[in-house]
Amino acid sequence: MSSQALRLGGNLILTRLLFPEAFGLMAIVQSVVFGLVMLSDIGIVTSIIHNKRGSEAVFVNTAWTMRVIQSVIIWVVLCMLAPLLAAFYAQPMLTSLLPVVGFGSVLGGLASTKLALINRSLALRKLVLIEVGSQAIGLLMMILWAWIDHTIWSLVWGGLIGGFVKTAASHFLLEGAHNKFAWDRDSVKELFVFGQWMLVSSILTFFAGEGNKLLLGAFLGVKVLSFFTLASGMSSMFWQIAQQVNTKVLFPAYAELVRERPERLREVAARSRLLLIVPGWLIALFFVLWGDHFMWLLYDQRYAESGNMLRMLAMGAMMWAVGGAYNGLLWAKGMVKLSTVILVAEVAIQWIGMMVGYHFLGERGVVLSAAAVAWLLYPAQAYIYAKLDLWEPKIDLPFIALSVLVVALNFTQIFNHV
Repeated sequence: MSSQALRLGGNLILTRLLFPEAFGLMAIVQSVVFGLVMLSDIGIVTSIIHNKRGSEAVFVNTAWTMRVIQSVIIWVVLCMLAPLLAAFYAQPMLTSLLPVVGFGSVLGGLASTKLALINRSLALRKLVLIEVGSQAIGLLMMILWAWIDHTIWSLVWGGLIGGFVKTAASHFLLEGAHNKFAWDRDSVKELFVFGQWMLVSSILTFFAGEGNKLLLGAFLGVKVLSFFTLASGMSSMFWQIAQQVNTKVLFPAYAELVRERPERLREVAARSRLLLIVPGWLIALFFVLWGDHFMWLLYDQRYAESGNMLRMLAMGAMMWAVGGAYNGLLWAKGMVKLSTVILVAEVAIQWIGMMVGYHFLGERGVVLSAAAVAWLLYPAQAYIYAKLDLWEPKIDLPFIALSVLVVALNFTQIFNHV
């Protein structure tokens, strides 16, 4: 919650200090960097949380060594790709932006595995303090730099400073042994066995999330992309909080239940999902009804186009609140392959929808396709979780019925103004 509040507050200030195209360019840069991270992700942190050997020094240090090597390779590849992407998007600044922003992956790779270990043990207080504290420092640097310089480099260097602070804090502010370079063959094998499906899942997660911004940048240009990025960020704000809760709290808790008391998993999951669905759905409803006014109050007139985009995307967010609340269950049960199947369906719906929507309806079709993904994906989610005796129709169906009513009453008016 604090992280999202900081992000929103920072956006409100930075959008007044910088030009809209800066956020469009950074959306492309961050998507490329995130994409390379996900394209090489074998779930090292997740393995430490999930694996029974996750507390053994040799296993943890081998995992850390692999992540350091991975992060350096990512940075080198980014430096090589920068000129090509600058030419593709006709944005010369990408040549210098990508290598500098990409160095953040090296900083992230050097972070101590003590972050994963305290997540595994659910000792989250220090983890939250480090993450929120480093984010606040990075954001403060962005604002000060933007106030003085008014260029996109304020976003770049602020992000790097925040990443450096988080990595330094992970080594020096947390108790436990410091990481050392190590290479244990058995540990490497276990990490790769678990990580092979995690890698596929990570690739698909990228294409389902940040990857669409790369396609949108080519379709719509960086200025309209900045509007879409603001709208989608606002629409998914609670969803991002829920994802953090799923990753840092529910997934470790579910994994412990699967190991120790599997008969209680459905009961605990039902209660946990309801706590996520209710606020998420109500926030989405607010944005459907008043998202344009909300954005008009927060941002200046240069960003007015994002308001109706937010209303349309919030129609999809109502369904994400329902279907997305299942996240963490499949990983806890070790069913990464099945989780990957759901991601394949999500990516296919999203990318085909964007291309078809843009072809027939232009900008409005792209926004509509992004909003429709959760609606089209939910039947597959319901089928899979029903097979696992984890589907909760008594919770899901009332929210879906209300969502249908809201969309029916508001769709035409919103779509005509996107």
